[in-house]
Amino acid sequence: MMSVFSALIAMAAAVLIIGSREAARPATRRVRPVATVVALTCAMGLLLSSATIYLTYRPYWYIFQRTILKGDRSQTRDLFDFLISTRMPLVLGPRRDVSISVYFWAGVILLGVMGLILIFLRQFRGHARTNNVRPSPHVT
Repeated sequence: MMSVFSALIAMAAAVLIIGSREAARPATRRVRPVATVVALTCAMGLLLSSATIYLTYRPYWYIFQRTILKGDRSQTRDLFDFLISTRMPLVLGPRRDVSISVYFWAGVILLGVMGLILIFLRQFRGHARTNNVRPSPHVT
C-alpha cells in the first residue's frame, strides 16, 4: 500500500505543480482541488501504513535486541518463525510452497488498482467532453 500511496501522491504533486504555473491549461487548473484531496488522502494512507508496519514489526525488534544484546534465547523460535515467514512469498523466492491466498489477494489488489485507474481516466474523459460543449446562445 505504501508504494501505491507514494505513486499517487507523486502524481498529485505533479498535477499541483503543473497547475500552479500561469501557462497551465484550464483543465489542469480545474483538477487542482481533486489533486489536493488525493494528496491529503494519500498522505494519511502513508501515515497509517507506516504505523501499521511499525506496530507489526516492533515486537520482533525487541526479541532480536534481547537475543543479540543479552543472549536471551527464550523467544528465538518466534523470531525464527517470523524470519522464515518474511521470505519472498512468490515463486521467485526460495520457498516454493506458496498458498493460493497470496495469489488471490494479489489479484484483488490488482483489480482494485485497475478499477481506480479506470475511474480516474473516465473522470478526465468526462471533463474533456464537458469542456467541448458550448452553451446555447438563447437566454430564457
